Amino acid sequence: MEGQSFLHSIKSDHVILEDFAKEIKTCNSNVILYGAGCWAKQQYRMLQELSIEVNAIGVDADYYKPGIMFFDKEIQPIEELVKRIPNPVLWVGFNLDKKSYESLRKEFSARFGIEKIYACDCAKYENFSGQNYKHNEVVAHAEEFQWLYDRLDEDKSKEAFLSYLNQRISGDYGWAEELYDPNHYFAEDIVKLENEVFVDCGAFTGDTIQELLAKTKPQKVFAFEPDEKNYQTLVKNFAGNDDIVCLKLGAFSKKTTLSFSGGNADASKIVDDGAIQIEVDSIDNILNGDKATFIKMDIEGAELDALKGAQNTIRNYHPKLAISAYHKFEDLFTLPQYINSLDNSYKFYLRRHSHLTHELVLYCL
Repeated sequence: MEGQSFLHSIKSDHVILEDFAKEIKTCNSNVILYGAGCWAKQQYRMLQELSIEVNAIGVDADYYKPGIMFFDKEIQPIEELVKRIPNPVLWVGFNLDKKSYESLRKEFSARFGIEKIYACDCAKYENFSGQNYKHNEVVAHAEEFQWLYDRLDEDKSKEAFLSYLNQRISGDYGWAEELYDPNHYFAEDIVKLENEVFVDCGAFTGDTIQELLAKTKPQKVFAFEPDEKNYQTLVKNFAGNDDIVCLKLGAFSKKTTLSFSGGNADASKIVDDGAIQIEVDSIDNILNGDKATFIKMDIEGAELDALKGAQNTIRNYHPKLAISAYHKFEDLFTLPQYINSLDNSYKFYLRRHSHLTHELVLYCL
């Protein structure tokens, strides 16, 4: 892969949802949408746009409650639907995170006796409005994407880069099939943990900190979490551990007050018109000149601002960085370019920690 244009390996210029729709129309199949959450609503609306009728909505019997509606259809037990509806195809109405499309197809085929099972990583409404990229948008920014591609330190990272962009364009889960890494933020083949001073930006309820504690004993942990409910759980989870400092703050470029959309579990985020006001501060201010050895960020698009607030820490101590690089289209080039401007000795790596295009992590070591 050395020296070649990444564009030669961008194979997708269409959305797989459209291919699946053509197959369904050709077979005159009856579509059962499996799931009834927010992702299922996305899928339902997109299928409608492609003139695909969803004949029934199914959920597992354990979750079934009579009389619950999904748009204009009553939700039914999936186990009954697959037996009752003729010529059925199954459309997976929940997103695939830790389980691959191929393994799920095999599981559902054996369980329900259905051959045609569809799922795609496509969405376009509400919180998922930026889910898919246009091929021409990637081409238009080829020079910026190429900058990172040329600096990735190994072929595995280049493969993750290419599969991520191909999946972003096509919505085809198959691009993640061989590249899923379950060790979120701690990819074991590249990250070597020591006696870390760990800064967790977007600590949620402490899930990443728990992962860290299972692997090593950190010297100190600073956990940024501005969401009130998440913060209270975070404090409860680490009560009595003086090595873990819980901060009811968002990580940002400076100390200020910002609007926030809270109450969304791990997807709460800084927004321009949020109903909640939160306090934010910079990593440099909180550490006050002291070192960090590892900084993790998953803060729903505010990563660049938080990196600007850690510039002195990065310049002075060269901490390991594990930065979510999927929230904004430009993150895949603006984040590493900024880090490189602070310290050009960093080596860059990418790992995919979900079968979705979510959870792409930029490692800087």
